[in-house]
Amino acid sequence: MTHWKPVLFAVALALSTSAPATAAPTIGPGRDTPSAPAVPDCAWHPLGYRSSNVAYPDTNSQYWLLRYTVREGLTIEIDGRYPDARYASFASYDASRDSFTGPDGSPSVLTDHRIVPDRGSHNPYREHSRPGGKFTVSVTDRAAGRRNTLPLSPAGTPEGAEGTVIYRVYLPHGEIRLPKVTFLHDGHRVPVATCDDALTAGPSTSVPDTARDAAGTGPGAVPPSPTAGEPARPAFARLGGSGLYPNPDNAYVATGFDAPPAGQVLVVRGKAPTGTSGDRARPWPDPNAQVRYWSMCDNLWWGPGEVVANPMPDGTVDTGCRTDSDTRLAADGTYTYVVGREEQRTTVESVPGVTFLPLSAATPDDKHLLILRNMLADPDFAEAIQHVPVGSGPAGTAEVMGDHYPRAAYCDLASLTASGPQACPVV
Repeated sequence: MTHWKPVLFAVALALSTSAPATAAPTIGPGRDTPSAPAVPDCAWHPLGYRSSNVAYPDTNSQYWLLRYTVREGLTIEIDGRYPDARYASFASYDASRDSFTGPDGSPSVLTDHRIVPDRGSHNPYREHSRPGGKFTVSVTDRAAGRRNTLPLSPAGTPEGAEGTVIYRVYLPHGEIRLPKVTFLHDGHRVPVATCDDALTAGPSTSVPDTARDAAGTGPGAVPPSPTAGEPARPAFARLGGSGLYPNPDNAYVATGFDAPPAGQVLVVRGKAPTGTSGDRARPWPDPNAQVRYWSMCDNLWWGPGEVVANPMPDGTVDTGCRTDSDTRLAADGTYTYVVGREEQRTTVESVPGVTFLPLSAATPDDKHLLILRNMLADPDFAEAIQHVPVGSGPAGTAEVMGDHYPRAAYCDLASLTASGPQACPVV
């Protein structure tokens, strides 16, 4: 049994998106004293499939980026309100666009339920309360023993190095209010304006060269071997990510696959973890959930790492991602995804118990990449992707995940329609 082992996935998957080019931080008018902090042109450049469809974004999430220049004594103050959403977090990254451990051992991620509210406010991810309460997060090189802090940079980072903060929100309910940002240094407080397009991003027509290199068109990428005749059965493996802003709360398994032959579809089946549901903030951990969120996404293999996003005649977009809430489950808790062309969708969705995933309408015959995500796995959920060692092949991944391991096979669409999912064995 063969499977794809793309270097592109190992370095590009973890963010689920890549950053657009951003002007280097500069000292604005009246802020050019030696102790004033250098500030970026604006805060919260939008990321995601709508603004920059690169590096395999999850289409049910939104991302915003803030760049900074490392300087001893610098603190970045982030004043915000808890969103009403399935998940939110802040994470800081080093000059290599990797997460890291701060000099005091603190992780470079603050997940929603770990953010302590301001006095008089409440955190809906810690207790049952209305969203909108206030919080203050600091990114600083003096994080030891302080609450709501992210490390500015790893130990030994020289002044002038680049750093980044990313704000992530999954499945928001209603409007998102982006946090206010202030840079502080030696008594100077410099507010940073929110980017004009932060909440109005449209489709991007440009792809950063760094993203292209990491996503498979640049040096070092290992292309899949061409196949002849019947395509090989895909097999999922646990691959990690570095260099493109990995989210420490996520873990992934993935497989590349050839487009199904004429009249066929790709069927993927596995046991779903129990997760929280909907798009509202609720306390975590949840005694009834094994993960906070999970999804399956179909992406293009070649190029910058686009998630499938097919424009539809009615003006909507059929994206290649299905969340846990969008996925049909059988009585035993298993899912069955059927990956096919848009013209097969009506037929596929007539089959009870299956969930349709689209191939790219523009290039349906190209190789694609399936990605299964687990977010914030409960420590007692032994079959979570988080427990699979990074770099494990299909056999090792399946051994840890057990029934939760996604198994795939090509299947005749007529057989699927006539006899249901049982006509397509994936064992």
